[in-house]
Amino acid sequence: MCDFSGPFRLCTCSDDIDYSKPHWILRMNTTSEGEDIMVTIGMMNPLTLIDKIERRKILRRLNTVNVFDFDYTPSENDQLELNFEEDDGYKFTFKKGKWVLEDWYGEHQEFEHKDQKEGVIDSIPSQLKEVYGRYLSVINEGEMDIVQCGWTNYRMSEKKLIELLEKRIKGEKIELPEGY
Repeated sequence: MCDFSGPFRLCTCSDDIDYSKPHWILRMNTTSEGEDIMVTIGMMNPLTLIDKIERRKILRRLNTVNVFDFDYTPSENDQLELNFEEDDGYKFTFKKGKWVLEDWYGEHQEFEHKDQKEGVIDSIPSQLKEVYGRYLSVINEGEMDIVQCGWTNYRMSEKKLIELLEKRIKGEKIELPEGY
């Protein structure tokens, strides 16, 4: 499985991309002003704590490191999709000198682009996902999964979440945030 919580690289190493597996699509060199608006409607799942941490880490990486395996300098309105499978992932637009996350649902400016590149995502498993996997193997049936349940408005560091998960793995009591 693709893990965006750790380091990842966007590779152009294959002409034959399996879109049901982790892949990326980069649309470059805007040829329109984005006058057209597309509205995507659907059911939006609440973010988990891992989703929120992953989004912050992806944005930090995209805005500080060249994650591509080719020379590339983003231009205004370039668009990047990082997909786990067909249409399940993240979409970013380069605006005012940095990548910003676009929600899949809602209104989006539509741009026409002259060039497109795509490829596969090469990622290294993160400590967070490894610990979360061990955590899932020890929680009891019916026990609240602290990653999935109700903390969508709560911000937590990756380090703090790993500490909480490790405590539960060891059988210790977990202190929930105030107001939970």
